[in-house]
Order: sequence, then C-alpha cells, then structure tokens
Amino acid sequence: MNDRLAAALHRVRGAARTARSGAGSWWRGTRSGWSRLRTSQRARRAGLAVAILLVGTASAAGGLALVGGTKADIGPFDTTVALHPDLHGETVVTIPPLGRVAFDSHDGPVGLNLRLDSVDPVAAQTIINTPGGVTTASEGLAGEVTDAVVRVVVEALAIVTLCGLLIGALVFRSVRRTLLTGVTSLAVTAALMGYAASTLRAESISQPRYEGLLAYAPSVVGNAEDIAVNYETYVANLQKFVTNISEFYAVATNMPQIGIDDDSIRVLHVSDIHLNLSAWHLMESVVDQFDIDAVADTGDLNDWGSEQEAEIFSRGVEQIDAPYVFVKGNHDSSTTVAALAAYDNVVVLDGEVQEIAGLDFAGVADPRFTPDKGSQPSSEYAQQMLTYSGERLVNAIEDAGGADVAMVHEPPMAEPLAGVVPLVLAGHTHERAVHDLGDGTMLMVEGSTGAAGLRNFQSEEPIKMEMDVLYFDPVTKALTAYDSISVGAVGETDVTLNRTVIPTDEQVNEAELQNGGTESPTVQPGGGTESASPQQD
Repeated sequence: MNDRLAAALHRVRGAARTARSGAGSWWRGTRSGWSRLRTSQRARRAGLAVAILLVGTASAAGGLALVGGTKADIGPFDTTVALHPDLHGETVVTIPPLGRVAFDSHDGPVGLNLRLDSVDPVAAQTIINTPGGVTTASEGLAGEVTDAVVRVVVEALAIVTLCGLLIGALVFRSVRRTLLTGVTSLAVTAALMGYAASTLRAESISQPRYEGLLAYAPSVVGNAEDIAVNYETYVANLQKFVTNISEFYAVATNMPQIGIDDDSIRVLHVSDIHLNLSAWHLMESVVDQFDIDAVADTGDLNDWGSEQEAEIFSRGVEQIDAPYVFVKGNHDSSTTVAALAAYDNVVVLDGEVQEIAGLDFAGVADPRFTPDKGSQPSSEYAQQMLTYSGERLVNAIEDAGGADVAMVHEPPMAEPLAGVVPLVLAGHTHERAVHDLGDGTMLMVEGSTGAAGLRNFQSEEPIKMEMDVLYFDPVTKALTAYDSISVGAVGETDVTLNRTVIPTDEQVNEAELQNGGTESPTVQPGGGTESASPQQD
C-alpha cells in the first residue's frame, strides 16, 4: 500500500516538473518572439500606421462634430448650412418656429442641416406677387444651395485637417507623424463625404417628412406626388419646395415683434381637448417650437370623466415637457382631476394661487359636472353656482395679495373678477373670443383645442383645433402679445397663425388724445396682426 502511494506521489511530482518546464519554455518563447517583433522594422511601421490611422479617424470625427455652419443667401432666405455626424445621413431643413422638414437624401455617416434664419419679406412678396416671379427666382435656387454646400464641405475639410494636426502633435510629438495624422483626417473625411455623395437620392425631395406645426400643413410645400409628377429632376423639385415654403415663412416671420422679447414668459392656453389625441401631438409641437414656459388648460379634457378616458388622456399629458396648470371643466370628474394630479408637472387649481414659470396663476374648478348638458347654464341656479365660484376665486386672490392670471372654465365665472386681476382665461364655448370685462380686466375665451372631439363629426361646419401662445413681460407680468393658432382637424391640412399686439398705456393715451379723449382702443382678435395661412400652390 505504501509502495503504491509513494509511486503515485512520484508520478505527480514528475508531471509537475514537466508542466513547469513546459510553461517556462512557452514563456521564454513568447518573450523571445515579442522581442523579435519589437525589433522588427516592418512590425514597427505597421503598428505606427495603425496608430496614425486610429488617431486620424478619431480626429476626423471630432473635427466634424466641431464644424459650425456657413451663412448663405438662398432665394429670399438667410440660411445657415452645416454638416454633422449622422448615421442616417438625412438632410434636414429647420424652419423656426414652424418645425422641420427632413429628407432621406443620402446614407450616413454625414448629415446636412439647412436652417432658415430669416427672410427678406420684400423679396419674398415680390416673388409671390409678380407674374412669373416664382419661375424666375427658382432658376438660381439649385445653384445657390450647391454653392452653400460646397462652402461648408470645404470648411469641414479644413477644420478636420487642423484638428488632425493638433491632435497628432499632442500624441506623436513628431512633425512627420503630425502631418500624416492631418492628412489621414482629411482623407477619411473626404472618403465619407464622397460616399454620402455617391448615395444621393434625388427623388427624396418629393418624399419629405414634416415635424412640428408643418406636420399639420403639408399644403405648405404642395402635394409630394404632384411635385414628383410635374418635376422629374432634383433641381426642379428643390426649386418647387423652396419657393412654395417661402410664402408661408415670409408672412409668418413678418408678424409684429413689438411686445415680444427673448426673455418673455410664454404660456400656451388650451381648452376643451375632449379626448382628441391629435391635440396632444399638436400641443407637444407648439411647446417645443415656441419654447413654452407653462401650459394653461381651462378644462374639459374628456367627455364623461370616466376611468377609461383618464387612461387615454394621461398618455397625452406625458408628452408635454412643461408645467401644466389645470382647472376642472364641466365634463371633468373627480376621477379626471385625480388622474391629472398624479403627474409631477401638473398643478390643479381650485380656489388658490400658485406661482408657476414666474407668473402667479389663480384658478377655480367648474362647480358643475354636466357631461350630458349643453354649453350654456341651463337655469338661474346654475348661473348662481358659476358666480359663486368666481367670487370664491376673488377671495383667494385677495388673500394671496393678487395674481397675474386667473383661470376658469365657463365665461360667466369670470364676471366677478373684473378689476381684480388683469387677465382671465376661459373656455367652454368652443369659440375663440376676447372681451373687455372693465376695470382693466381682459377675458380671453379659447376655442376647442381638441376641435370639440367627436362633436366635430356632427357639426355642419368643420371645427378647428385652436390654441393661443401668450407673451408676458417678465418684469411687469403684463400680457404684451399673443399668437392665435388654428389647425384644420377632420380632412383639413391648413394652419393659420395670427399675432395680436396689446397696446401699451402710452399707446392708449395717445389714441385717446387723437380721438379727443372720447374713446379708447379695444383689443379684438386679430387686431393689429399679420396672419400666415398657407395655400397650396
């Protein structure tokens, strides 16, 4: 037994010695091979080439990301043309604040952006109103776009080359290797741009993808299929696109700017959504395009106030990236209010004042829950309920020391607020209107942001989705202007923008003097405005 154990131990020791010897031989062989590789001139050159290629490629990517835009005059537009890394390789035309138009024009990894910064209104109106003006102006558009793209490409190549030289100098600390890195960056970028150019799809100009408000108005650029039929070449399609869109953009950007500053507080007033999911997408676009600071909803999110409806509209609330101030309407139930209150960005007001986005908002719930009734109070008792709610809000405002904006659902609730607050927002009637309540108080009644929901199908006249962007002075908190937005709902594709500028006290006094002190100007919807309403060419 002991002899067998001793023999086994001897065999184990022998195997261990053999393994150690083999491992040592492998390690010595590996070290020797690595040493030969390090001393090999060919291997060193290959490693250096790989390092230069990697650093040059990284420099090209970084330089391309740093490329700014080049200014260019394209037709009546002042534009900025820029390149950027993009795996999808789209061409995007940005038209603030209306949205974007994207074309699947080529493959990546380089994208092209054209931003319309401003428009020459005189030139645009001349093009539109002069017989043959569109044709004449469009003849040079393709060349102007091409020149702008060539300039930005040259700028990009110069920037990535400089970036490659700088990074190469930091990494290699050798003039020759630095130059090779810069050349590599230039070559990689040129190859990427060449590949993008080789995949250009001219037909993409007839298949645009609209985002923002433009998504609701494809008639702005004409029917894509008509463009494809009437204009077979890329140049002609491009001319059609730019000249058609100039009509909308020229008027939209020529609206009065008095009373609207970059630091103005912007509030989106919506009302009577009535479970229209399209309204939420439109609201999301407006919040993004107009840099909205807060959304004021004056009620009637749904029709019956059921749990099922709450599940539907709650998905819409999640889309809004701004504080959402809400007062209950007569179609909203306690279930509606509870579902809304669960969101962090939602503020439900009912007889209180809260500061949101720099403004003091006061609001009170509609005292009625009448989803099966008409839009007007049906009895003297109902009228008393509305008046009492307005008086309750007056007490809340006085206790809080004042408010900048009051929110109610039904217009009769606003009557007790005359002289208490400068602006009252309401809804309920599905008809946009502006009234002077007296004593310095304005009542703005919003139309139906949801185009009255299912009631639209019962109406003889189509109802539009309506909302207003309100501009407030950040110091005085006074309303200085508002944009009225109307969007076609069922079977319509039109968008109308209408700006109203609120006259200042100085302007009011001047008007009174000119009128002999007998009358003062009143604010009417669309008064002193320019409107933008695109028509299909």
